[in-house]
Amino acid sequence: MPKSGPNKRKRVPKLSFTTNDGIGWHVSFRDPKTGSPTRHRFNIREKDREPEARVAYHRWLAEFLDDGRPTQQLRRTTGETLSKLRSSKLAPQKTVVQGSIVHVASGFLSSLEARVRRPGEPRRQGSIAKAVYEDRRKHVRDFLDYLNTRHGERTTSRMMITDLAMADVEGFNQWAVGERYSSSQVNKRMQMVKGIINRAGRPEHGGQFLSWNWDSRDVVHGKPSKARTLPTREQLRHMLAACEVRERTMIWMAIGLGFGQQDLANVRVGQIDQEDYDLRRSKTGIERFGVTPPLVWAHVKAYLAANTRKPGDLFFVTRRGYPLVHGSIDAVTQWWSKLRTAIGETKESLDGFYTLRHLGATDFGSRPSCSISDMRRWLGHGASSRVADIYMRPIGPEYREVVRWVRKRLASKNFLERSK
Repeated sequence: MPKSGPNKRKRVPKLSFTTNDGIGWHVSFRDPKTGSPTRHRFNIREKDREPEARVAYHRWLAEFLDDGRPTQQLRRTTGETLSKLRSSKLAPQKTVVQGSIVHVASGFLSSLEARVRRPGEPRRQGSIAKAVYEDRRKHVRDFLDYLNTRHGERTTSRMMITDLAMADVEGFNQWAVGERYSSSQVNKRMQMVKGIINRAGRPEHGGQFLSWNWDSRDVVHGKPSKARTLPTREQLRHMLAACEVRERTMIWMAIGLGFGQQDLANVRVGQIDQEDYDLRRSKTGIERFGVTPPLVWAHVKAYLAANTRKPGDLFFVTRRGYPLVHGSIDAVTQWWSKLRTAIGETKESLDGFYTLRHLGATDFGSRPSCSISDMRRWLGHGASSRVADIYMRPIGPEYREVVRWVRKRLASKNFLERSK
């Protein structure tokens, strides 16, 4: 029999996957009574069903913790390290009380994880991308660690939602602003706090609710969003001169069709021809089509002539044959960073690759015939009056030169023209 006692710590069973014996998703742990190794299966044998497995895992883990079995403690963090947390999941704390903030937060994250879309899956109502889930999990962790720092180690493992004071929420709001997050990032963190509070109203969490009015709290906003800046004509000419056909095609697709990194990674041969282009953006599921600018088609033809592609193949791939954006790899951003350095620019003087999409949208939206529905199809997402305010207006004097140059170049069929 292994040693046991009130101060004995045991590792938290981790969710694992194996193809051996058709086990699939499972957790392995040592039985606290017999000390024998054992395994709990979730009867989910497909690896791509990880979100479902994690939901089942968190439910099992909650029951495992409710039995009062010792688990690893959550490390205490200081105010200086709150913004640097990168934990993969909410580590259960020793003696987690059912209905406590960390218990509610785990259930809240499980509900978010169940909504994550699989790679390549079209967007369905209520679903979120994995990157969005990861971002929200970080916001939740920031809140929990703020409370543990404010009230003491492991506070969230026993503190109930009904114990949450307005000063706690306002303090977290002020902490986020103090970390110099943008107004958008501060709002997202506060939305996660509200999500945890709302989740506490479920029966399994005791139907808890606040004794104070959420809307009566003092709200502090973060930094205003950075104004969009567009590249100059000279910067574009230097970029194009430093690029080969493949990279030049990416640049003109970004400007002429509004393609971002994910669009370039998803577009396939056959979706663009001399007359028009037609594809559906997986992020929003909104129809995306329009007329192909002559210069874009000239680059498409030149690229396909130099690179053998069959209809239906990915238009662009990495040197190893992977999509441009896969997992945590973004080959477009990596290339853009190197290009920016090669032409003597910095992050301060030239924004990221997405600035080309903003440039194209500024050109497209400023045309007299452009409507909100046209703008919606060009962008590939729901255009609103806010989008109209950004793009559908006369060109500002500071960008008039580059936009007029881009418009003239897109209408040209002269592929070899680089600097005119």
